[in-house]
Amino acid sequence: MNANAAKVVTLLTLLTTVAAHSCSRPREKQAKDESVSPARFETRHVGEQALAAIRLTAQARERLGITTVEARMSPAIRYHTVAGEIVVPPGQLLAVAAPLAGTVSFTSGYPSVGSRIDPVKPLLEIKPLLSVPRDLRTNAEADVQDARTRLETAILRAERAENMLRDKVGSQRAKEETAEAVKLAQSALAAALARLEQVETSPMEGDVSVPITAPREGILRQIYVAPAQLVAAGTPLFEIVRLDPLWVRTPVFSGDMDLLQPGTSVYVRAINASPGTEARLASPVEAPPTADALTATTDLYFALPNASLTLHPGERVSVSIPMRSRQECLQVPYSAILFDVQGGTWVYEEIEPFVYSRVRVLVDYIADKNACLVEGPNLGAAIVATGGPELFGEEFGVGH
Repeated sequence: MNANAAKVVTLLTLLTTVAAHSCSRPREKQAKDESVSPARFETRHVGEQALAAIRLTAQARERLGITTVEARMSPAIRYHTVAGEIVVPPGQLLAVAAPLAGTVSFTSGYPSVGSRIDPVKPLLEIKPLLSVPRDLRTNAEADVQDARTRLETAILRAERAENMLRDKVGSQRAKEETAEAVKLAQSALAAALARLEQVETSPMEGDVSVPITAPREGILRQIYVAPAQLVAAGTPLFEIVRLDPLWVRTPVFSGDMDLLQPGTSVYVRAINASPGTEARLASPVEAPPTADALTATTDLYFALPNASLTLHPGERVSVSIPMRSRQECLQVPYSAILFDVQGGTWVYEEIEPFVYSRVRVLVDYIADKNACLVEGPNLGAAIVATGGPELFGEEFGVGH
């Protein structure tokens, strides 16, 4: 009985030694892995304002592009953001009409709407329409017959002068004069035949085309005529529009007009752009006063450069107008703001060198590229301006 008990004790001792040895190896390996990890997540028993901390190595911080700025208290301009519409300024939409009645022709092909128009090159030509005189064909035939008679007479005189010169009773000058008269008679006959042919084919058209050019460079917005179309004097031919610069018509609720700074530039963004993105600067212009009684809005107009022609008339945009009120607030870069799946807003604060903690913030409004906070970190705290999404991924294991 004692021998069996001794065997059981020996077996239990051996199993305990093997288990301890097998459990110690993964712990040693885990400790070794943690010593070389570039980023380590540390859980702390703290409140919601500092839920967790992330410790980075110097190499990891450089690779993630982490930069920090201080949370500062400074005055900020509030902006009133409304929707605006891109419109063409007065005088930049021109309609070209026919200066005279005639037939339209296109020498360089039918232009396409939306193409650029060169004011030097004619866009189309008009052959004028002539009033048809009485007995037009009879007069043209009489002119041809008269020209033929003149030519025959000139040829006879030229032959006579040449014979007299051969018989040495005439002069060289007489021969040259009769030869010149023959050429003139031939030209008159050719012109009379051409007029007769035009009378037979198109008796109402002139033989000279009037080129029609655009008054200035622009975009062909509309064309109203087709090749070989007969038009009367004053008929609209085409429209050109100049798209640089454009205006932004901004309807503002009449009750908010006293809250805005008059005569200041505004920021224009795409209608779906998020706050803090790059914006175009539009300057105020003097425009006819317009308003809408149904919506109780007053229109403000701003000039917007459009050299790249990326904006189009009728496009809706977001317009941020500066307000009169200016107050101090706790500011951090808008790039530092992070959003969770519930819409909560957070920033990362560097609490120690290479150690970052996520802090909840409450954004009041966006001023240019900064966010004004109602609640947030302490004044002077080092806030992560770039690299916050990478820290967010490290904390929740995104991409691992």
